[in-house]
Amino acid sequence: MKKPSSTARLLAATAVAALLGAAAAPSFAGNYAEGDPRPVPLASSTTRAAVTADAQQWLKAAPTQGYTDNIAQAPAAVSTNTRAAVAADTRLWLQSGLAAKQNGEAGADATRPGYRQAAADYQNRQAAAQAQAQPGTTLR
Repeated sequence: MKKPSSTARLLAATAVAALLGAAAAPSFAGNYAEGDPRPVPLASSTTRAAVTADAQQWLKAAPTQGYTDNIAQAPAAVSTNTRAAVAADTRLWLQSGLAAKQNGEAGADATRPGYRQAAADYQNRQAAAQAQAQPGTTLR
């Protein structure tokens, strides 16, 4: 039997490599939205007032989590943030790099200098946005 030439072996190896690369390509396509830190807009069909009323109604009959029946539960605290305010804060969180640090390998490790720097940047951005929203106030 005749031994294949080096050109034929190279072509065969290239063909196998191309075939394996094509088969593996979908695995390099992205994270398939698993753990994706980017916010995804949610279209809600329920109003804020309806959600607040539902939460307060549920809390009236909610389990007391081990407290006796004689202790009254505190009224439900409902956030006053609007969707626009939450979206703006999320943008600041992403722009500061804090999202990447919290979703990275080390997680929210406040002992790391990179995380502390991103957290400080986030706080500075929040303070600047708050100062811009309230032009009559000054930062201390």
